Amino acid sequence: MNMEIQEELAYLKHFGLEANPFPVAPDVEHFFLSRDIDRLITEIVHGILTRKGFMVLTGEVGLGKTTISRKIMKILEEKGVETSLVFHTSYQDVELLREINRDFGLLVDTLEFGDLMKVLRDFLLGRNMEGKNCAILIDDAQNLSQESLELVRMISNLETDRQKLVQVLLVGQPELVKKLNSPELRQLKSRIVIKQEARPLCREELKDYILFKLNVAGNKGNTSITRKAVRKIFRITSGNLRQVNMIMDRILYVAFLRNTTKISGEVVKEAQKDLKPGRSWKKHQVRLRPWFAVPAFCALMGILFFISSFHLADLAKEMSAFFFSGPVVTESRADTRERPGAERQNIADVSPSMQEEEVNAPVYLKEKPVPKSLRDFLSSYSLSKFARPFDRALENGDFKKLSENILQETGYQLIIMKVLPESVRENYGVLICPASRGEGSDYFLFWRPRLLIHKFYYGYRGREIVELQKLLAKAQCYHGAVDGIVGSGLMNAVLEYQKRMGIEVSGYPDRRTVFLLHVEENRA
Repeated sequence: MNMEIQEELAYLKHFGLEANPFPVAPDVEHFFLSRDIDRLITEIVHGILTRKGFMVLTGEVGLGKTTISRKIMKILEEKGVETSLVFHTSYQDVELLREINRDFGLLVDTLEFGDLMKVLRDFLLGRNMEGKNCAILIDDAQNLSQESLELVRMISNLETDRQKLVQVLLVGQPELVKKLNSPELRQLKSRIVIKQEARPLCREELKDYILFKLNVAGNKGNTSITRKAVRKIFRITSGNLRQVNMIMDRILYVAFLRNTTKISGEVVKEAQKDLKPGRSWKKHQVRLRPWFAVPAFCALMGILFFISSFHLADLAKEMSAFFFSGPVVTESRADTRERPGAERQNIADVSPSMQEEEVNAPVYLKEKPVPKSLRDFLSSYSLSKFARPFDRALENGDFKKLSENILQETGYQLIIMKVLPESVRENYGVLICPASRGEGSDYFLFWRPRLLIHKFYYGYRGREIVELQKLLAKAQCYHGAVDGIVGSGLMNAVLEYQKRMGIEVSGYPDRRTVFLLHVEENRA
């Protein structure tokens, strides 16, 4: 395995990814359905199914027109429409007609226009008699000559007394509109029934898109992105999907080099510098610059000399005082109305017996006592044995290993929230602590989950997904089939529910989302 492959695998593993979430090539399988894209796809598909005839989809470079057209083709094929896709618009005139026939499965050696049109017309008439609809989709249609566009008009004229034999969709850049506005193509323009334009993502949709792409690639909501980072990405890309994919690919690699899964404004800033003209796009490793080696060596020698000047006992005393003096905790309280004996306490409260033990303990064994409010909170759930590790987790902000151990041993799942609905406050014992990062408070509680989501990506099928679909349907967020299959409709339902509840919008049904769905179900 060469170095580049190893580097790529390490990069994906760091974020828990199974594939690159931001590929440059069209990704129909992991398709993000924004409101604008949903609207135009619905309009075009409806136009084709109702045999409207001639349609046009335009948009600037990088807005996902090719991906949208592939999605439309997939929907049409699922609905029984026979399709012909032309994506090499280097074909012109008669060659274009032959390419259309070839994609319909009509193999004809001749390049005679009359013969090719007869073969196509006979095919379309046969399908029409069988009650089937047909559609032709031409990508990058702005490259077609006027003669080729006139040929397309002639094809779209194939019809019976009651309906069109074939529906035509031209997909292209804004230059296509200029061509269609020319006097020579006024007959073609007059036949356009539906005209849609692809638009960039708005800033609100941008974060949804980023988290959606991460989660369908296997991230499971483990990567967070700050508002400042979203603003910077939007300012750089203006919501252009191709540019978003390019900058996000670089952003993830910068985050990987920094050993973080949090996408901050600084990470975006560094990634933007790497993509500026004149800088190498090649992924790099952080290396110690030669000019930094001499000062660093001198500083190290000075530190060693300084340490050697201390007496060993004094050094031990200094280190003990440094490492065992706990951080100052301002306030925390537990709201556990449904739990007996759980009262609001200051997290610094300590029982007299513990204070006495602390005074008599040797200096090198001193450890900050567990606050009474925390002990009462855990006791209400019969989790007193986890008091010390929970207290340490409060200090370092890392609850991952602790929560996994508690779930495995007791069946209780730890829920940490920034916003606490009143229904939760009334029915669960809650520990309230000052937020470890930023302003506000963190709310801690435990529950025994009836539903655990371990996998959630496009196309995944599982019994647990059926339960999730039912919960989201009761919450009036999911309106699709309860089939146990993860699709774009279910993913968008998760996003909608998270926005409604004011929790972090990740697009992944994490423990907070599932917990609140069950709380809401019980209220109903």
